[in-house]
Amino acid sequence: MTAPPPIPPDRARWLGVIVLAVLALAARRTENPEAFANSTHPRFDDSQEGRHQGTIEVAGHSWSFALHVPAGYEADSDRQWPLVLALHGASGSGTAFLDEAGWDDLADREGVIIAAPSGLPMRPEVSPSRVFNPRLWNSRQHPPDRPRSQVDDLAFFDALLDEITRRWRIDPDRIYAAGHSNGGAMALRLAAERSEVFAAVASVAGLRYVEPPNEARGVSILTIFGGADPLLPTEGGLSVLPWEVRRTPEILPELKRYAAQIGCPQVDTVIEHDGPMHFFFYPPSPEGATLGFILLDRHGHAWPGGQARLAEPLLIGPRNDLIDATAVIWKFFAHRRRRSDEPS
Repeated sequence: MTAPPPIPPDRARWLGVIVLAVLALAARRTENPEAFANSTHPRFDDSQEGRHQGTIEVAGHSWSFALHVPAGYEADSDRQWPLVLALHGASGSGTAFLDEAGWDDLADREGVIIAAPSGLPMRPEVSPSRVFNPRLWNSRQHPPDRPRSQVDDLAFFDALLDEITRRWRIDPDRIYAAGHSNGGAMALRLAAERSEVFAAVASVAGLRYVEPPNEARGVSILTIFGGADPLLPTEGGLSVLPWEVRRTPEILPELKRYAAQIGCPQVDTVIEHDGPMHFFFYPPSPEGATLGFILLDRHGHAWPGGQARLAEPLLIGPRNDLIDATAVIWKFFAHRRRRSDEPS
């Protein structure tokens, strides 16, 4: 694979302005009170099934989360339940991600507790806006001098997991994280820097921007990419976002590096083809960790199988809903557990 020719700086700036203008038109609706959980929302009895909202004060900021408790939770008081952290992409929210990616439906169908937190805005002290001050995760992909990069997201996730495992019956060996775009990058960061917690993680249209510490254990990873993604081109190169122009590396060498770091045997990457879907799974490490990737032809940056948005093809490329990413990710998670002899 070869990287595309770089976009001239002047053209990149104009493309950013155009994308920003179109996004502003697409985001005609303002954020409504239901879009983000906050302290004005009721917190339901922990034993009740369905949607819960909550807030946590961490690192000098107020963080919100939405959580779906599946049907059957109340009837089986002795059961421990798997937990998935569902992490939205830039400009999203936890509540919207639950709805748009079908996490609520999966929770009730498969018996999973889904927690969908909302990231802090790019400028944390200013109210969030989809276009001009989007909610983000500090996945370390943004320059360190930016205000959002100064916030300790790992402290938030530590506190969130403490809160959830205290209030709900969670199986400590079946905790997972899945994210979209910037949320996918955050899920991969959690696998690297909180490897003792997670049994597996998944990323859609996201790469990792940190290196795992030497003592990190291998966490299984599933990645999904679109072959027509203008924001994360598979061959690498420049991409234009409303708030930045960035260069991304070629994807396959990055995935090969991740696989080596979690202990997978290094083998030739012989990609399997199923029509417009292409996939490969590395053999598992001695501890059972593996890495797999799925590439969808003619698919852009959207969550496969999720709800489409206004002007989406123009903004983030075409859609090819050959798979339901939410269901595919859960199938990957369902048979993976953190080894019970490891500390929680």
